[in-house]
Amino acid sequence: MDKTPPVAFENELARVVATQRRRVLGAGAAVRLVGTAVFFAVSLGLWLTGARDWAHYPPLLLCYGGVVALLFALRFRPVTKQLGIVQSLVDVGLVFGLQQLALPMSPFPAGVAGFSLGLFALVVALSGLELMPWLVYGAAGLASLAQAVLMHQAGVGPGAMVVAAVTLVLVAAVSHYGTGRLRQLAMDLSHAEVSRQLEARRTTEVEDAHRTIERMLSEAHARNAQLEALQAHQEQLMQFLVHDLRSPLSAVTLSLSWMEQELPIGTPLVESVRTGLAVTARLDRMISDLLDVPRLEQGRLSPRKQPFPVAPLLDEVRRSLDGAARLRKIKLELSSPPGLQLVGDQGLLIRVVENLATNALRYAPSGGRVRLEAGEAEGLQWLAVRNDGIAIPPEARESLFDKYVQGSREKEGRRGYGLGLYFSRLAAEAHGGKLTVEDAEGWATSFVLRLPRAQAASQPSPDATAVQQRF
Repeated sequence: MDKTPPVAFENELARVVATQRRRVLGAGAAVRLVGTAVFFAVSLGLWLTGARDWAHYPPLLLCYGGVVALLFALRFRPVTKQLGIVQSLVDVGLVFGLQQLALPMSPFPAGVAGFSLGLFALVVALSGLELMPWLVYGAAGLASLAQAVLMHQAGVGPGAMVVAAVTLVLVAAVSHYGTGRLRQLAMDLSHAEVSRQLEARRTTEVEDAHRTIERMLSEAHARNAQLEALQAHQEQLMQFLVHDLRSPLSAVTLSLSWMEQELPIGTPLVESVRTGLAVTARLDRMISDLLDVPRLEQGRLSPRKQPFPVAPLLDEVRRSLDGAARLRKIKLELSSPPGLQLVGDQGLLIRVVENLATNALRYAPSGGRVRLEAGEAEGLQWLAVRNDGIAIPPEARESLFDKYVQGSREKEGRRGYGLGLYFSRLAAEAHGGKLTVEDAEGWATSFVLRLPRAQAASQPSPDATAVQQRF
């Protein structure tokens, strides 16, 4: 972690230091006033009791006390930093002045000079309280010079002067080190406090984000539940509607069947009636698609796998779509190996092929071709519906088989898909097969249903039996 504090930390620290400097200036002034009062009382008492060498101390201490009192009164002014410098200079000057006056009068000048070292050390220590490194070393240098002068006047040797100077410098270094450690401690505490506040803020933001996400998820779940309920109601309504369509469709089918039996065989009207029956059968299968989709989704509709010839299946689809193909002049082609049999649910598979062929007719150009194919290869059986319309882009092929897909493809000539392809995919998967869109030479679009070769089922399921009975 970078130990260099940011600019904001430095500014805040400078503000705190300035505040502390004002407090230290006041505390230092108070200490000086108390010390001055004590020294004044002691020196005054000694002078009055006959110690004439103390006579010069009271006046100087009185003047010094006045200066210190003035500095104490001005400690909250903007010139606090300058007052600290003045105070240190006055301290050194006072000690030097007092000892300079006492030196000629004292019978022990060397003792006076030695006594001065302690006073100068006190002055240097007091300068360190100003939290200005250059000031404490400046005071130490000035005090060392004054101490050297006093020792020289007292006749003390150079060695003692050097020791005194080193002592004062060491006092300054210790004082500076102590204030530096306090500054570093304050910085570390600031870092720790800021980190704690940032962590608390980060924790609060994470908790707020977590609550927001939970609220959004809850709202999303509620909306999803509403959509599922609406979809369920929609599907239920659709089931009711398509179920009710069976009654009129059955009536039409019965009427057409009666007409087929009553009309002479071979007449054009009979062919039209048979075409009508193929169309009603196709409508019935479309209704079955709508009814069987939910059962296929839920796995309740199991295909009845039995072998059956594929040619009638393809022919049934061709006959149901023949009218629509002739109307658009589209040629319907059938292609399957002779005698080919598929294993699967014939009712489901015919509906799958019919859905695919209906889409092929819809998107084939007028005068084009649609081919219904069947075959087997490499252990697989397959059914295919091909047309020569506009090709489906590869990126759109996967979504074709999704439920309710109605993608707009006007620029590709395609109008979208509904449940037909979705039902076809479910029916293919129920057989264990797969329905895909593949590329085939000579054809724009090819839907291919690949089925595994399987054994015929011994017993049909109830739902599958119901499907077979529709045909």
